[in-house]
Amino acid sequence: MSSPQQELLSWYAANKRDLPWRHTRDPYRILVSEVMLQQTQVDRVLPFYQRWLASFPDAQTCAEAELEVIHRQWKGLGYPSRAERLQLACREVVQQRCGQWPDTAAGLQELPGIGPYTAGAVACFAFAAAVPLVDTNVARVYARRDGLTMPPDKKELWAHAAAQVDPGDPISYNNALMELGALICGARSADCGACPWRERCVARGDDQRQQETANPLKVASRKDSYGVAITDRKKPRHHVVLALIHHDGRYLVAKRPHGAHVGGFWELPGGKREKGEDDRVALAREVIEELGGEILAARPFVSWNHDYGDRYISFHCYRCRLFKPEAVAPLAADELQWVEPAAFMQLNFPPANGPVQQRFKKYHRL
Repeated sequence: MSSPQQELLSWYAANKRDLPWRHTRDPYRILVSEVMLQQTQVDRVLPFYQRWLASFPDAQTCAEAELEVIHRQWKGLGYPSRAERLQLACREVVQQRCGQWPDTAAGLQELPGIGPYTAGAVACFAFAAAVPLVDTNVARVYARRDGLTMPPDKKELWAHAAAQVDPGDPISYNNALMELGALICGARSADCGACPWRERCVARGDDQRQQETANPLKVASRKDSYGVAITDRKKPRHHVVLALIHHDGRYLVAKRPHGAHVGGFWELPGGKREKGEDDRVALAREVIEELGGEILAARPFVSWNHDYGDRYISFHCYRCRLFKPEAVAPLAADELQWVEPAAFMQLNFPPANGPVQQRFKKYHRL
């Protein structure tokens, strides 16, 4: 009878995707792929990976690049702090380690910006270290196959995964396990008939168990609501985007022109989304028009609805970073100020914008 490892590896040999980072043992290129794949789907990463390596083919070119150049190559992939951490690790290797990468997970964790999972992935895929890798896909596969208690204890889960790794071929085994979770044992649906472990799986055909184990690493948290509920579906509804721009621990606020509606109040840059735009396109346009700035990154911060009586306004606020934040100008406001978080809470915002300060207070624990 074949072992679980043999079953998985046979399936992988016949079904694996042809991904560029699977054709290299270069620790730098593997690190690039691992950092890009954090919180980002494979299909989206592929063009960025190729473009990045065309500009920064090795750790030295990455380490020596200007930060703005790094950000422009990363732009569109999201979470730009990942690029900053990647460059810090490369600088450590180039400047302090004579270009030599550590070849163990423990050694790789000594590099700035590299956590346990990424260190293990580079140790495995670059140096064939027989270490476990537990991401959401892997946790889901083991939780279903072996009937693990939900939510799983982190230490026990990693220990369980460590006992399963094939020491003869850890690279293929870890790749295969993640591939199985991505292609067959998905969060929304599981193709049990195509699974190499279908005869071993506790959750096979059990819809409730599969639903319970869809995202085993996700920590449940209470979601706060802000603003008002939309109760009159016939009332017009307008969509507004706002930019909560931060730089060096301070936030950018704009004072509305005195002749405008709620003139003299402080507000965040932004405006109404136009036809054919999504939020990020609208946000980029508004920041250019109102500040002469260019968005580096934008992440959702808070959304809410406000009832003006004759219409609803749906506000969608994003926490943003800019290229060259020091160069912004008050193109549509009487004044701009960079303020500390405590000062931000003391500003007079229009009543409709109150939820921004409510969410801000919680975010900064003020």
